[in-house]
Amino acid sequence: MALFKAVDPLVRFRHSLAMRWIGKILLWLLAGIGGLVVVITLAVVSFTASMRTDKPSMPDSAVLSLNWNEVLEERYVTLPSFKPVPPATLLDTVTALDRAAASPAVKALVVRIGGTSLGFARTEELAAAVRRFRASGKPAYVYADDLGGFGDGTRLTTLAAAFDEVWMAPSGTVGLTGVALETPYFAEALEEVGVTAEFEQRYEFKGGADPMTRSDMSGPIRLSLTRLVDGLLDHAVASIAADRDMTQQKVRELVDGGPYLGREAVAAGLIDRLDYPDAFEAHVKSLTGADANWIDAPFLLAATQAEPPEDGPGPTKVAVLYGVGPIGVEDQVGGPFGDPGFNSQGLIDTLNDIAKRKDYAAVLFRVDSPGGAYGPSDAVWHAVGQVQAAGIPVVVSMGDVAASGGYFVSVSADQIVAYPSTITGSIGVYGGKFDASELWNQLGVNWEHVTAGQNAGMWSFNRGFDESEQERFATSIDFVYEDFTSKVARDRGFDAAKINAVARGRIWLGSQAAEVGLVDRLGGFSEALAAIRDLLSLDADAQLDLHVLPKPKSPFEAIAEAFESGEFSLAFGTLVADAAERRIMTRVEAVMGDLDGVMGPRGLLSAPPMRFGD
Repeated sequence: MALFKAVDPLVRFRHSLAMRWIGKILLWLLAGIGGLVVVITLAVVSFTASMRTDKPSMPDSAVLSLNWNEVLEERYVTLPSFKPVPPATLLDTVTALDRAAASPAVKALVVRIGGTSLGFARTEELAAAVRRFRASGKPAYVYADDLGGFGDGTRLTTLAAAFDEVWMAPSGTVGLTGVALETPYFAEALEEVGVTAEFEQRYEFKGGADPMTRSDMSGPIRLSLTRLVDGLLDHAVASIAADRDMTQQKVRELVDGGPYLGREAVAAGLIDRLDYPDAFEAHVKSLTGADANWIDAPFLLAATQAEPPEDGPGPTKVAVLYGVGPIGVEDQVGGPFGDPGFNSQGLIDTLNDIAKRKDYAAVLFRVDSPGGAYGPSDAVWHAVGQVQAAGIPVVVSMGDVAASGGYFVSVSADQIVAYPSTITGSIGVYGGKFDASELWNQLGVNWEHVTAGQNAGMWSFNRGFDESEQERFATSIDFVYEDFTSKVARDRGFDAAKINAVARGRIWLGSQAAEVGLVDRLGGFSEALAAIRDLLSLDADAQLDLHVLPKPKSPFEAIAEAFESGEFSLAFGTLVADAAERRIMTRVEAVMGDLDGVMGPRGLLSAPPMRFGD
């Protein structure tokens, strides 16, 4: 009996090992088949798309129909969309709206909203584009299943108000409730588990380290963030009031009384009618004509693309670059299925190539970043300067957030354009590490250290800084702050008193930043393109030929490149799961700042961890 019991685990282990190997083989086989199917599918899709070389013709009568329930990305990510025609980016959408306004064939605009989250600045971009469309004398209609009854209500209501008619499903709710901001403080939780946060930050308005080192919000941070949410709500109230022909006082009273059931929202004048989508579509067709063709943004952009001139110079070429997401020390380009992230090295290479080749008249640099690591931010700042030194103007268009490192990469531009609700500034720095020595003591784990060099182990998580290490770290943080502020002062023409008044970690809305000289113009893409025309001394209506760099790849090109580089794993299911995880973490980092970067020997230029809700 004893022998049987001794041998049995070994037998079961071998059996388990064999079964695991069989399982792995089956998984690899199935994943390989799945990956092959994907590649074949993408090849067919790409081939089909490549066959569509003829320029589509605009119908005599058209309705531009847009679905903003889908995510409006800043830039086109080739995979995992698997679409032969790339979905419209935010810039594509705004361009399509402006072309539709100018096209005699387009009779009306129809939009579905309600199922996606938009930042305040992107809301302003879309609402402004809708107003420009309406200014051409054409109507704009919007339908929503719900207007943020469980979140994003203030932003969605602001966007809906820009349309001539607002319809909502009878079951919908209008979540106009204002702006809320929540920041977690977990110093006591860290202490409870035996972890101490050792951070430095400059200065009192730079709250990035506070959640790790404090149990509550400091006075300066509360003042700064209160001013932020008040400003965001003020912009939303003013926008809704102007679009719905109300007083701002009336809208402010509506904010304090929300959210609203559908019938209450109709009575309040926030929406026009409750009904179902089929009734909405029938209503629009009765106004625009049954013979009108409903077209989307990609079709309109393709149909209205200007033909190159047979002789003479064509439209002025402008390079469009994107700096989106937290700025990391190591670029996480995401592989074939992931978002490329900020990709500072890719930006630097592209900027250097533009400066060397001089084949673009100007650069439109779109920045939507909460900041991140100092080194890459400084390197991108330098690369922007190299383009300008080559005689090529650079205009920055700020998105929802261009703060800290996001402002650093923008500051040397010839013109900085921000939305009134863009979160910017936050000129400061924080960094540090965690000391987990007490946690190890509680767990009975003893770390032994062998080092060569006085401060060789200063970045260990297993002990705190000693006095010498603390002094050296504080010196490095002071250097980063001085370098950051001196470059802002030089590029924006500030003296010592002025830079001290706008820096020290203060957060500004775009409207406030314009008042203190941190940005030059308020607006979105259209205003940024107007700035480029001004810098190039072009007519206000001069056509610009926009080239997104690097050029988006077709799905087949992306897969082929991934195979060549060895990035494409046959474990297709694992790859997709990793992509989903990366996308989730990107969203978390965009809100919380690059927390991973905090735990290293470098300064961070990040906005305070925060979460918006309304």
